[in-house]
Amino acid sequence: MRAVEFGTDRTARVVDVAPPRPDAGEVTVRITSAGVCGSDVTALRGVHPFRVPPLITGHEGGGIVTAVGDGVDPSWRGRPVALEPQRACGRCAPCTTGLVHLCRDRLMLGMAGWPGTLAEQVTAPVSCLHPVDDAVPAALLALAEPLAVAEHAVAAGPAPRGARVAVLGGGPIGALLVHLAATGGAEHLLATDPRAASREACTRVGAHATADPTTDGWRDAVRGDGFDLVHVAATAPGILDDAVALLRPRGTVVVVGLFAGPVTFDVAALQQDEKSLVGSTVYTADDFAAAARGLGEHWRTLAGLVTDGGGLDGAVAFLRAALDGRSDDVVKLLVDPADGAR
Repeated sequence: MRAVEFGTDRTARVVDVAPPRPDAGEVTVRITSAGVCGSDVTALRGVHPFRVPPLITGHEGGGIVTAVGDGVDPSWRGRPVALEPQRACGRCAPCTTGLVHLCRDRLMLGMAGWPGTLAEQVTAPVSCLHPVDDAVPAALLALAEPLAVAEHAVAAGPAPRGARVAVLGGGPIGALLVHLAATGGAEHLLATDPRAASREACTRVGAHATADPTTDGWRDAVRGDGFDLVHVAATAPGILDDAVALLRPRGTVVVVGLFAGPVTFDVAALQQDEKSLVGSTVYTADDFAAAARGLGEHWRTLAGLVTDGGGLDGAVAFLRAALDGRSDDVVKLLVDPADGAR
């Protein structure tokens, strides 16, 4: 089968590899939808903390169950599923206290020990499968994973209903946060991003207002009486100061963007109005289940965020361009690994 391999020399290429077979408790999934994430670019650069080449990349994916291993209910065959791409160790302190998503020894799809979703097939434990409504196009199943990230971030802060909410960063996670705040009943919803295409995408999924954070005076122009909740979905310099400045007293910042290293910000501005700063990372199984349900309910809206990447070769071209710093108007790139297959 074909798959996207990252080499130790910072190269990405489509290779032929042996198709995987499910072990006991596992299934094989024919991938119909795989997402390209910023973490794939980080791994290709060789600076990701745990995605260390050589590896088959990709952790966002979904498809059709084609085979089951020993001990797995055969009724899974033929079902469309989204893949929760994490296996916890089950032994560490977070695992034994119910915080399995914080397991420091968890294995993720797209690591060297678990070949990823930018491939025609993957294997996964049955516990990683989340059924998705048959009405959802097979090409959109990978959206469940970033939607689960957004679900977890929403759960980490105060509820959006009736609140003034800002989302800083209009990439895939930011746009999905906008969608959840809109469907969650936010009274006023602001989205910021330097790219016009991202701001337009956020408007399509429910933002009431948008702003370009690279323009002078933008915070004063949009703040009004302050926001109850600010989601930080990007890692631009100064973005935490922006988030804190936008809050009303006792408002909350939820950080979901993955910073590559230490950052500094004005702690006094947080403290003097008793504002809160909350971290959010990945998702629980409940978040993923909610995302799978939400995809079934709102896929028509969310499809507007997606660009078809043209198969695995298209994914490689996109990754190479991103590695070279070339920008584009893509919000979320999804590919079907079977497109262009020999």
